[in-house]
Amino acid sequence: MPAAHSPQSDPKTLDAKVVVITGGGSGIGQALARRFAQAGARVAILGRNLARLQATAEGCPTIHPYSADVRDPAQCVEVMGRIKADLGTIQVLIANAAIYPRAYFLDQAPEVFADTFAINVLGVANSIRPVLPDMLAHNDGRIVVMGSLADLNPLPDSIAYSATKGALHALVKGLAREVDRSRYPNVLINEFSPGATRTAMSDYGHAPEAIFDLMLPLILMPEGGQSGAFFQEGRQLHVGESWKGALKRLLGLKKS
Repeated sequence: MPAAHSPQSDPKTLDAKVVVITGGGSGIGQALARRFAQAGARVAILGRNLARLQATAEGCPTIHPYSADVRDPAQCVEVMGRIKADLGTIQVLIANAAIYPRAYFLDQAPEVFADTFAINVLGVANSIRPVLPDMLAHNDGRIVVMGSLADLNPLPDSIAYSATKGALHALVKGLAREVDRSRYPNVLINEFSPGATRTAMSDYGHAPEAIFDLMLPLILMPEGGQSGAFFQEGRQLHVGESWKGALKRLLGLKKS
C-alpha cells in the first residue's frame, strides 16, 4: 500500500474529482466530506436527513447535499444520475452509510434486524450499482466500502451489525473479481476499516477527522493497484486467509 499522502504535499491529486459519500450527515462521513472538499474535490453527500447534510455542507461550497435512502435502489439510481448531471462523472464512491443497533438477538425486533441488512449491505450494493458502469467506461474509479472486523468476534448485543460487516467482505471481493483487471486496471474496489473511531457508535478511538489521512492512500492508489482487499488503519489485512494461503503468499513475497 502506498505511503500516506496529504492534500498539502500533493495538492493536485484530488482537484475537481467528483467524490460521493453516503451517510454524509454525521460522524466519519461528515468529517470525510469536509476533508475531501478542503483537498479540492467536488463532494456529493447522501443521507436521509437533509438538515444534517446541509449542516455538513455549511461554509463549504464544494459540498453538495442530496437527500436519498440507500435502501431504495431506484432512489440510488436517480440521485447518482442527478449528481452526474450537476457535478460530472463520479470517480470516487465511499459507501459509508450504516447503522449499529445495540440489542440482544431475542430482544431485537425482526424489522430492525432486517433494516440493518437493508442499509449496511443492500445500501452498499445499491450505491455501487449506478456508478460502476461509468467507472468501467472511463477506466477510472475508486470504490471504498467502509468495513469492520466485527464479524470475527461478534459482541453479544451486536449480532445484526456484525453479520452485515461479514457480508461486506464477500461483496467487495466478489465485485473486484468481476472487474476484468486487464481491461480496467484503474477501477479499484476495496474495503476499509477505520478502527475504533469516536462517533455515535463509539466513545473512544480516532477522531473522525483523522480517518481521511488513513483512507487517502486507497484513493490515490496507482492504476493496477490492489482491488478486493481489506485495509485497516493504513495496512492490508488478509481476512479469512488460511494458514496455507498465508504461507504461500509469504513465500511468494520472499521470492519476489
